[in-house]
Amino acid sequence: MPATRIDIESILRPYAHELITRLIAIEQDLLPRTGALLGDALPPGRWLLVADETTWNLAGEAAWTSLIEAGADIERFIVEPGPGETTPVADDVKVEMLTQHLRNGEFSAAIAVGSGTVNDLVKMPADQVGLPYAVVATAPSMNGYTSSLVALLSKGIKITAPCRPPVACLVDLDVMARAPYRMIASGLGDLMSKPVSNADWRLAYRLLGVAYATRVMDLIDAGSDLLKGVASRLPERDIEAVGKLTASLCISGLAMGLAGSSAPSSGGEHLISHYLDMTHFAWGEPHDFHGCQVGVGTITTASLYERLTAMSPDQIDIDACLAAHPTWDERAAQVQERFGILTDAVLPHSKEGHPSREELGDRLQLLKREWDSILSDAHQTLLPTRDLIAELKAADCPSSFPEIDVTPERARRAVIYSRDIRARYTILHLGADLGLLEQWTDEVLAKYHNIG
Repeated sequence: MPATRIDIESILRPYAHELITRLIAIEQDLLPRTGALLGDALPPGRWLLVADETTWNLAGEAAWTSLIEAGADIERFIVEPGPGETTPVADDVKVEMLTQHLRNGEFSAAIAVGSGTVNDLVKMPADQVGLPYAVVATAPSMNGYTSSLVALLSKGIKITAPCRPPVACLVDLDVMARAPYRMIASGLGDLMSKPVSNADWRLAYRLLGVAYATRVMDLIDAGSDLLKGVASRLPERDIEAVGKLTASLCISGLAMGLAGSSAPSSGGEHLISHYLDMTHFAWGEPHDFHGCQVGVGTITTASLYERLTAMSPDQIDIDACLAAHPTWDERAAQVQERFGILTDAVLPHSKEGHPSREELGDRLQLLKREWDSILSDAHQTLLPTRDLIAELKAADCPSSFPEIDVTPERARRAVIYSRDIRARYTILHLGADLGLLEQWTDEVLAKYHNIG
């Protein structure tokens, strides 16, 4: 039986001249060709290969052997967990450590072997030192491999920062299919955000005038098409299904780079996931893989949109909304009460997203005036919540807060509080602007998460 190979060259061809990532190879039995592939993709000189203990055993040693056989001059760096960590976390301390190592070692390129954590821990230092890097993927768990962003824990808050993507992404499908299944499910959960994150992007475009790129949406749609019929085959670790999932994740990452932000793939559902991560690291509360949390967040924000579309614009009382709208000082005090030791990290984002009463009035007037058109725009991408739940369940991916070990009280906090950690406008922010977020949250938790 021939080896499975997923070719996305035809999808990427219209965008090729804009992409830093020149090589995306997704196929079986790829690791033995690592040396040859990266020999063409990376500049000559000394390279640093970075892995953690787990990813070294999964793919690092095989990649290393291939690189040595190809004559590469290469050094190995194994990332160790920090104090109190069972596995390494992508934080600013480790980024600084790797940045200094790259800077002092006179390297010409870096290679990340791993998934989200290791990839981000190499991507940021390579960017800061001005070196190209490549990634050897180990799990189809998230869309960050090819993105021009990193997700880091910085001063207790999960942040995203712009960063140059890899010049090459190598995906051995045998390795990917052997990943812990929760990581495979996480990859699908990350991509299931598309209907609501795209609706949030359109909402922000219409109400705040943020940049929106139709041609980037065309690329996202092409990646989404690869997922048709994939979910139910993932629990069987079907090689082609895992390959199509990985290809869609890579395309999603590239789309963020073309858009200049994570907006095409990240909306309110990602804020909910980031909040869960933050509270895990700050207070030891449970968390799950990013994409599993995003899947649960997607069900939540999709159902918030259902409540919005069930409204009539006549129900919006602008005067009442303005009267209830806090001053920034009042809002800052609320953030302090809600976030405690995380306040200093959260406040700048909350302040950036906090409208004046005049700005809020203009925004709500626009919403009432163009209600049908704005909702029609959002519905170009939205899917019924029940369909999203069915897709997640087909892949054995969690779709409710209890399935990711989040208590009712914390689930409510995650939905209501998470808008403060990013200024980007989402359905969470609109719900708050309308004074309805808490009511909607209680209804959604009761209906879709058996909480209430």
